[in-house]
This record gives sequence, structure tokens and C-alpha cells, in this order.
Amino acid sequence: MIRFSRREDYAVILITKLAQNYNKRLVPLTEVSKEYNISILFLRNLASDLRNSGIIKAVEGKNGGYFLQKDPKKLLMKDVLSAFSKEPLLECCPAGITHKGICPKSGFCQPGFIWRRLNKDFIEKISNLSIDQFMKYE
Repeated sequence: MIRFSRREDYAVILITKLAQNYNKRLVPLTEVSKEYNISILFLRNLASDLRNSGIIKAVEGKNGGYFLQKDPKKLLMKDVLSAFSKEPLLECCPAGITHKGICPKSGFCQPGFIWRRLNKDFIEKISNLSIDQFMKYE
């Protein structure tokens, strides 16, 4: 199963909104909150993590808001996702322990091997996927 957290999912929403407005205008979090029905506090927390990762910047004040630090054609999806998750995105173990090396069957678990391979392939795919390309997927 794909295990995107709510943080990763909402971060992608925020990043795509900023990408749509790249070099046009600043985007206030209140706008994103209203448009997508996401808690403003949750968005502030996400924005803080994205700022700390060097992905976005903020301008304070009445007409302030957020903007991408990189062109969406150069910002990679893996950079956005890695700001929140260091764990594999795909796994088979319902207990979520296979990738941590603590499962007694992890050395010979065939489904685990397959999911680890799929995770590696998925990471390779998004490693070269820009936000701009992601927004053009249909």
C-alpha cells in the first residue's frame, strides 16, 4: 500500500498551489486553507517544515504570503516528500516493521522483498519528476 501521510498529501497540495502562482503572486495560507478545507494551523506547521527544507519562503505582512524558492520545473517531487518522510513510501507489512529490520521474517520475506523493490523503483521515478511535470499528469 502507498503510505502517504496527511502531511505529505497536504504539502503536495500547498506546493502545487504555490507552483500555479510561481512568479505571479504570493499565496497566503488562509487562501489555501479555505480552498482545500485544511486547518490553518496544520498549514502553518507544514509551511514551517518546507521553509526549513529551503523549498518555500515567506513574506510577512498584510500583503504577505508564500512562494517557491525554485522554479517548479527544477523542484523535484522527492525533495518535497523527503521534507516529511525518511521511511519507505511502499511497504507490505501491516505492522509497519519490515523496513526497520526488526521483523523476524525480514531476511526471507518474499512480499517484503517485492515491496522494497517497488519502493526503490517508485523513488527512482519521483527522483526525476518535477513539480511542473507532476501538475501536467492526467
